Amino acid sequence: MKRFIYIATILFLLLSCSEKKTSTVLFKEGKELFNQQKYNEAIAKFTEGIELSPNSAVGYNLIGMAYRFKYNAVRDPSLREKEIDAFKKALECDTMYWVAYINLGSTYYYSGKKKEAVPLFEKALILNPEHHEKEEIEKMIDEGKSVEQGE
Repeated sequence: MKRFIYIATILFLLLSCSEKKTSTVLFKEGKELFNQQKYNEAIAKFTEGIELSPNSAVGYNLIGMAYRFKYNAVRDPSLREKEIDAFKKALECDTMYWVAYINLGSTYYYSGKKKEAVPLFEKALILNPEHHEKEEIEKMIDEGKSVEQGE
């Protein structure tokens, strides 16, 4: 009987633990919602994941991407600020996370702030010198530098 109670207790604990969602699971669910263009729901899932892993550069980067796509859909300037803040937070969490450098640089670049994009793109290429879009990023860096010189 003791053995039965012991096994039942172990099974109960294992099952109750498996019901808890990890940040990884929440980020995955958020990505699925993002792919369905359900940006508000994706942001909510990513935010839940961040609550479990508050130093997740990946999580903040995902939130930034969701805000980017939501901004592109509705053009609300406050969404652009949230996008930028999320990418900056990703970089605060992990200064080696080159993906967020690319994303923040792209946000600045395509917002007409090409000069601000230059150091971000440069840092991304230092961290990932074999980036598959290296040539395009280098062109963007050159363009941003020419804007600097033209001021």
